[in-house]
Amino acid sequence: MPLLDIYRNLPVEVVGGEGCRLYDFNGKEYIDLTSGLGVNILGYNVPEINQVLSRAHSVLHVSNLFLDRLKEEIASRLERLTGMDYTFFTNSGTEAVEASIKFAWKTKKGKIIAFEGSFHGRTLGSWSLSHILRNQQFPGINAEIEFIPFDRPEILEKNSDAAILIFEPIQGSGGVRPISSEMAEAIKSIQRRGVIVIADEVQSGMGRTGEFICSQHYGIKPDIVLLGKGLGGGLPLGAVLVNKSIAENVKRGEHGSTMGGNHLALMLSRVFLDRIENGLMERVGELGRYVFEQYREGFDLRGKGLFIGIETNQEDMDLKLLEKGFIVSVVRRNIIRLLPPYIIDIAIIDKFFNELQEVCLEGG
Repeated sequence: MPLLDIYRNLPVEVVGGEGCRLYDFNGKEYIDLTSGLGVNILGYNVPEINQVLSRAHSVLHVSNLFLDRLKEEIASRLERLTGMDYTFFTNSGTEAVEASIKFAWKTKKGKIIAFEGSFHGRTLGSWSLSHILRNQQFPGINAEIEFIPFDRPEILEKNSDAAILIFEPIQGSGGVRPISSEMAEAIKSIQRRGVIVIADEVQSGMGRTGEFICSQHYGIKPDIVLLGKGLGGGLPLGAVLVNKSIAENVKRGEHGSTMGGNHLALMLSRVFLDRIENGLMERVGELGRYVFEQYREGFDLRGKGLFIGIETNQEDMDLKLLEKGFIVSVVRRNIIRLLPPYIIDIAIIDKFFNELQEVCLEGG
C-alpha cells in the first residue's frame, strides 16, 4: 500500500455526491453528517460552485506578489462579518494558527495559555498548543505554554500576566464542548488587562453555530480570529483576521504563503459567502434550535447550531452508523461529532436520530 498509514479509513470509497448524500462504487447511498470534516458545508454537486469551476479563469494562481481585487473583496467581507480590521490568507486552519502565534508574539512576548482538551492542528506550532496531542513525542515551540482546565474560569482570571490566550469557543476534537458564559466573561476580563486573545474558529466559524463566528454568541471580540475548513467552498483556504493593534506590529517579510489565498479558492469562497449572507446562516441557527429542542431529552447533546456533540456509552459508533447509511465522526472514543452540510433538512435530521436511538438500544 503506497499511502502512509496515518488514518483509520472507513470502508467506503466515494464516487459521487449530491446534496447531503454520497455514493460508493456499488451505488449505496450514505448521508454525510461530517461535511468532509467541516469542509463541504454547502453539500455536494453545488450548482453555483460547478458554474464557477466550469468557467474558471486560465490563470488559477498568481501568488501574493500581485494585486488581486477578489482577494481584497473577500477580505473586506470577512472583516465586516467578524468585526476585524486586516486579513492574511493561508492554505488551511493549522497554517492560520501558525501565523497567529507569530503575529501575536510580535505584539506581546510571554506565556501562552491554552485549554485542556484543546486541538489547534498538527504542525509543530499548532501541535504545541493542542493539549489532546501532548502525549505524542515531537519538539514544540520555544515558548512557555500552560494548559488550564476548560471549566475553571477562576484559574484563567489568575493568569492575566500571560501574553497570549488561544481558545476554541467550542472544542471540537476535545468532545464538542462549548465554553461556559462564566469562562467567556473570564476571557473578556483578561483581555481587558492586556492578554492577546486568539479565537480558533476553524471548526466553529463560517456560520456553523448560527453566527458567523461562535465568539459572537458570547460577546467576545478577539484580537485575532482564525478561519479555515469550509471557507474555500471545498478547496484549501484559511484566514487570519487581526485587529489594528496586532497588524501594526507585523512587518513585511516576517511571514508569507505561496498558495495562501489561491484565486480559484477565493472564487468558491465568494459563492459560500453569498449563500451565508442571503439567509443560510439564519437557517443554520433555526435547524440547531430544532435539534436541541426536539432531542435534548432523549440524548446527551451539546454544541450550538449545526456543531453538535452526542455523548454515548458505546465505542465504534461511526462504524455502527455507517451500516445504517450515516457518515459521522467520533471524538474522545464515544462522542459523536456532527458537522452536517448547512443544506440539511429536518427530515434527514429526524431520520438520523431515529436510527441513532435504535443503534443505542441494540448496543445496550
